[in-house]
Amino acid sequence: MKNLKLLTLFLVPCLFIMYSCGSTKYGKGVAKKVEMPFAEEDYVDNSTYVYSIQSTRGTGSKSAIKAATLAKAKNELSAKVRSQIISSATINQDGEDGADFSESFKATITDNVNKIVESTVLIKSEWLTYGKSISGKEEFEYWGVYRVKNK
Repeated sequence: MKNLKLLTLFLVPCLFIMYSCGSTKYGKGVAKKVEMPFAEEDYVDNSTYVYSIQSTRGTGSKSAIKAATLAKAKNELSAKVRSQIISSATINQDGEDGADFSESFKATITDNVNKIVESTVLIKSEWLTYGKSISGKEEFEYWGVYRVKNK
């Protein structure tokens, strides 16, 4: 009888440990599908406009969150515009001044991209709130759809 109690005392914790460590369960209903407030298919790049959908989540100043979202959008739009300019330009860089021409062409591209991106327009925006963070500050997420005109 004593051996049966010892065996039970030993087996129960072992079975519990084996059961709980066997696999990780994430729980039903815990994971949520995250959807953007704007449909990407409504803002597809075309020959007239280039679009960027961005978001920033944080606490504190709403204007800082909005500015960070704009900076992300300008960065993406800059890369898209630069790519379009380079892919549409065919340059023959043969000859004596090929290196100088290449450098001036890169500077021209950078200047044009900067001018285009400075004309970024906010098309649509939405604020989401997530309640208070661990530090007790209100947590927000700002979504924005931005575009620039292809020139």
